[in-house]
Amino acid sequence: MAPVSDSVCTAAHVRRSGPKQVTSECWRFETAGRGPSSIKRGVLAALLGLVLTAAFAVEPRAAQVSPDATLPSLVTNDYAVHILAGISNQGRTQQQPYVTAGDRTYLIGTQDGNFPDMGQHTPGEMGGLWLPPIKLIDGFQARIAEVGTDKETLLSKSAEMVAYPYGNLFRYGRVLDDMEVDRFQFSPDRQQGLIVQYRFKNASDRARRLRFEWSVKTDLRPGWSSERLGIRDGEDVVDWRPNDGVFIARDIDNTWFCVCGATPSADARQIEHPRPILTNGRGVTAASSYTVTVGPHAGATLTFVVSGSTNSQSDAVGIYNFLAQHHAALLAEKVARHRSLINSARITIPDQRLQEVYNWSRINMEWLVRDVPGVGRGLSGGFMEYPWWFGTETYSLQALTMTGDFDLAKGTLRLLREQSDKVNANGRIVHEITTDGQVVNRGNTQETAQFVATIGKVFEWTGDLDFARQMYPAMRRSIDWLLGEMDANKNLFPEGYGIMEVYGLNAELIDVAVYTQQALQAAARIAASLNDTAAKDRYGRLAADLKERINQRFWIERDGTYADFYGNESQAVSAAEGAIKQIDLRRAAGKLTQADEDLITHYERLKSEFSAMPEQNRGWITNKNWVIATPMETGIAPRVRAIRFLEKIRRENSGEYGPYLSAVERRSMMTISTGVQAVAEGMYGRTDEAMSYVDRIVQTFNRVSPGSISEMMPDYGCFTIAWTSYGIVLPLIQHVFGIRPDAGNKTIVFEPHLPAGWENISIEDLPVGANLISFSRTRTEKGVLYDIEAKEDGWSFVLREKASPDTTYFLNGKPINPASSGIRMEGRKNRVLISSEHPLS
Repeated sequence: MAPVSDSVCTAAHVRRSGPKQVTSECWRFETAGRGPSSIKRGVLAALLGLVLTAAFAVEPRAAQVSPDATLPSLVTNDYAVHILAGISNQGRTQQQPYVTAGDRTYLIGTQDGNFPDMGQHTPGEMGGLWLPPIKLIDGFQARIAEVGTDKETLLSKSAEMVAYPYGNLFRYGRVLDDMEVDRFQFSPDRQQGLIVQYRFKNASDRARRLRFEWSVKTDLRPGWSSERLGIRDGEDVVDWRPNDGVFIARDIDNTWFCVCGATPSADARQIEHPRPILTNGRGVTAASSYTVTVGPHAGATLTFVVSGSTNSQSDAVGIYNFLAQHHAALLAEKVARHRSLINSARITIPDQRLQEVYNWSRINMEWLVRDVPGVGRGLSGGFMEYPWWFGTETYSLQALTMTGDFDLAKGTLRLLREQSDKVNANGRIVHEITTDGQVVNRGNTQETAQFVATIGKVFEWTGDLDFARQMYPAMRRSIDWLLGEMDANKNLFPEGYGIMEVYGLNAELIDVAVYTQQALQAAARIAASLNDTAAKDRYGRLAADLKERINQRFWIERDGTYADFYGNESQAVSAAEGAIKQIDLRRAAGKLTQADEDLITHYERLKSEFSAMPEQNRGWITNKNWVIATPMETGIAPRVRAIRFLEKIRRENSGEYGPYLSAVERRSMMTISTGVQAVAEGMYGRTDEAMSYVDRIVQTFNRVSPGSISEMMPDYGCFTIAWTSYGIVLPLIQHVFGIRPDAGNKTIVFEPHLPAGWENISIEDLPVGANLISFSRTRTEKGVLYDIEAKEDGWSFVLREKASPDTTYFLNGKPINPASSGIRMEGRKNRVLISSEHPLS
């Protein structure tokens, strides 16, 4: 097709304008690294053909996986192919949301193929096509008719949607006589646009000429809370370019632009007075029509491109031209990237459903990467309400790290540090950063502690001394803030809000104390690696002291529980009053129930009891929030006490899907609270109990959107959420496979814990430092066989297994006597047989 020109729009609403020549600026994008490598284009095209043939040939996995699903023989040995083949909604969740995600743009609509007003943060505006920090369009729709007839069909409801890691397919079925239509769409990574393809399949014996009408509702507007920056949403105007066959839309008060059209653009015609798409906002409906010829028993494709820019019209036009020319190669790159992601750190376990969820949880995190020029690139919270960055994303960053996406984990930590320094400049880590760079909450106390602790986790897995040196000053500032400004009474318990943002809970909270203890341990390890002996000794001493104090002062022996917070009688009264205030917010909305009234009565009674108590410092139970499990999550609780409390949580504090957010209120459960409980059980070797919590998360897979798990269990809140990965990845990698790396010293400990009924497990191509590790356990006729392989020399490995007096151990075919610390190995390939038989050859 001819490139679109970039002359400035001056028309109001929809006007025509004449053709212009393409300026050189439109072409700079190809040479500036925006597009696929020319060297790789041929390889990518071949890969795309193979993968898409496999993906569309293989029946997409239904929400309930069919046990007799088969694959073509060509790809039966390809681990990734089942995931790349996608998951169908089977027409069940048509009114529920989905996402077509790229790191620059993402599209949210409903699974019937429509784009109603959706979302709450900006009411009705969280769906549509977003190019953070702005929105481009509310959505689009299509009509189809046979030329020469009056019969027209609105593609208003797809019969099925298939979610692929790299895009979405909507099947409309037979919409005209012997004519099937479907729609495929994807958001290219590193590009400011969207590709939408309609595919027509003619089952008749005659050629068909179709009239196809495509309508777009523009909505160039800013994101949530933009008014705090003085940004206002102006009216949209749209200009039709007949020579190029595209619409160019702009916001009259801002430098925001959007270009929409088909490629190739020949035969494109503007529809002068289109039927309006009825959504909120200050946008405009623009429509164009096309003639599509489909031969007998043949197919045809019509491809649309939507591009955008927050800078200039020429930028939007240049991007449009690039996407129109290179969309096939960009799709091939996207498929290849997801294939590589799935094949990295790939696991094989007996529980196939859990294996599938493990893979999709990693894909969900890839969907949630936001890359916004001038702000940063990092892992965001969730769709559709939280597509920006959070200090609490450190849970997800641990999962990223344990599956080898070191660059994204480190990049997100740097983003949090940089944005926090802009507004705080004292070590405090912010809570929430919108894509226009606003900090909405300067940070809850526990987020600063988690930030420091997560840097330590990343260093354990990467051994990256440059990263450690870069982040160490920030770690020190954060600890100084926690134990300085936030610890007024110098008892090592920082004050302030924790992860449960509940009115009145602004005290010395359990999660803040526990994560601060973990932060001190992490700082001590990194100080040692950087030869800062004095800091190592100080942080190590403080970590040990804080661990002891948590277990002395937060534990309430009479109740067999850790307290919500440590403080005095006045703070306890304030916490009860805050809980009442939180619940009473529902009254103004007319949503107060009898259960709410009963809870208010409960907290009023607590308030009276607390008011009658002497003014002394102690641990207090007010809400029984799920974070009281953090001493077990981190392994700092004494074992006997931990087991007692873990049983109590299972018995008294949990619902169908795991621990209640508040065991007093007993309403809601989240994947993060259930995930933390799974990690806590694993810390104490309770494998089956840990995996029972993991299974509760798995049960909610596909409930709302194929390939995703909702934030609030089982089926509400964000339909895709990053921190779900914590409760899937950590119990598997850290506990079941038992992988504990010290990448800085090129050492890995393996201490597997298999659930009941499991025998054979493996993980392959797991990044640790600069190495790739594979580890497997197999039950054979002669015993249990462990294989450990590494891509690099110079690493040491330790296998720990419970010793048995009548067991013989063989390392690489030779009998050995294991040390109490485990079986130590060197070299790139090792095999251990644990048996009473002779070694395998």
